Amino acid sequence: MAVTRSQKQIVSFFFKGGATSALFLWLEFRLFVAQKKLKLDGADAPSLSVLQYLNQWQQQASFVVPARWFLILLNAVVALIGFGAMAGVLNVGGEHVVNIWVPLAMFAFLPLIMTLSSAYFSLVSGNKQQLSGHPWLTFLVAKLNLTPYLAYKSLLLPWLFLQSQILALVFSLSALLSFFVLATFQDYHFGWSSTLIADNNIMVQIMAKISLPWHWLVAAPTTELIEQTRIVTQVGVSAEHLPQRWWTTLVMAIVVYGLLPRLMLSLALRQKFIGQLKASIMNNADVEQFVIAQQHQLSRNPLASEDEFPQPESVIVDSEDVAVITWQQSASNLKRIKNLGSDDWLVDDAWLSSEQSQLNNPVLVVVDPMQTPTGELADCIQALQQKNKSVTLVLFSEQVDEGRQDTQLKSWQFFAQRYQIVLQQGMLK
Repeated sequence: MAVTRSQKQIVSFFFKGGATSALFLWLEFRLFVAQKKLKLDGADAPSLSVLQYLNQWQQQASFVVPARWFLILLNAVVALIGFGAMAGVLNVGGEHVVNIWVPLAMFAFLPLIMTLSSAYFSLVSGNKQQLSGHPWLTFLVAKLNLTPYLAYKSLLLPWLFLQSQILALVFSLSALLSFFVLATFQDYHFGWSSTLIADNNIMVQIMAKISLPWHWLVAAPTTELIEQTRIVTQVGVSAEHLPQRWWTTLVMAIVVYGLLPRLMLSLALRQKFIGQLKASIMNNADVEQFVIAQQHQLSRNPLASEDEFPQPESVIVDSEDVAVITWQQSASNLKRIKNLGSDDWLVDDAWLSSEQSQLNNPVLVVVDPMQTPTGELADCIQALQQKNKSVTLVLFSEQVDEGRQDTQLKSWQFFAQRYQIVLQQGMLK
């Protein structure tokens, strides 16, 4: 229908204000459709386009606007913390020499460890689709007034991970800016000291390895520099005689270890977030349901439809080469991976969002032909399709009601055609 033909235009409609605006506009739209009060005032003209209907909705809908001011304030606070942290490290000793290990640890090595940890939790961990175990994200949800959107965590959490990484990026940029501002108007001297490193040659080797990523651009600290800048407490060091080559190594370390990994992770998270959001807009049936409601076609009776549906092919449901998932069949004897639709929807949503729903074999979603097709089933199948290459809806029952078989088959054929799902007839070996 027209909705399918204009998918790119629909995506452009939601993205007209940027990715973040697109997210909350789409979530508001999904909440609106979920309320089942789809009819807009003055939307009786069936000849309007999809975009015209969507524009009418946007004009009439009341939005739960996230507290973006808090996010802006948070970025400002993080920037001040980054600036102040660098200023504190550079000036904590007054006129004394700054131990190079302190700024390296705070603004290069520690941020690198935190970035790797963030990459794991946001891209790899099986818990990346859950708020449990992420107190920071829970805090953001509360402060940004995002609780109404928790039903769509698969879209909300990638955005929250992205915002968290942007905050970390702001900290690193602010610290680097602080260094250049302060170093422009003050003369800082850097040295090094260590209780465990007694041999200067070991320090030379360590710094050579640390400087390896940029040695082609800025040379690593030389043996002479390391020998001359070792801070010996008992003897003391005359600051005015210390060479100033350490600052280039410090800046390069902050950029390479503290700044660039965070920038790369932010770009990766943004790309993933936008991809998931576009896929949700293009593959979800909410827009179609909304448009049909405006055209006074809230539903079609599949029994009265004159469409000719192809007969479903047969598939073996107890084969070792398939992964069986049943729908609302707690008492089924089939060897299955999961039974959906019988538990709380939050439990099903958590499973569909986890890595457990990504299966190696073709997925068969087995339903009883006597059941009634529902939108919740369509949502579950669409979630499985996002993680699996082959997902098939299978009609299977060991007890067949001959009187209703043809009627129910047509209902399921209509359902499969509407949601573009492959429909097959199940059988045992």
